[in-house]
Amino acid sequence: MGEPKHARRYCGKLTADITCLSNKEGNVYRAYGIGKSGWTAALHPDLIKASLRAAAAGHVQGQATGDVAMLGATFIVDAEGIVRYAHYNSHAGDHPDLDRLLASIR
Repeated sequence: MGEPKHARRYCGKLTADITCLSNKEGNVYRAYGIGKSGWTAALHPDLIKASLRAAAAGHVQGQATGDVAMLGATFIVDAEGIVRYAHYNSHAGDHPDLDRLLASIR
């Protein structure tokens, strides 16, 4: 949901051999059916747990960019353009395990 500079910054921290993309305009989000969170999402028990884990690890929320209600998603797309993996976040703190995710594509 961020700008391309955000994708470049964070993707490089994950691994050098994958491509991370962003879509500031949101049209790709709509095309892939990625939803938005409602006002009750802040009370989701799993989000509260994820927030506490992040805070305990020293992570803090920075300035939000784009549509703060837009949920995230993670896709693995192969060289032929076929989506091989899709994870649609159920709340802001819902992310697939990156080590397991990266291991699955090697």
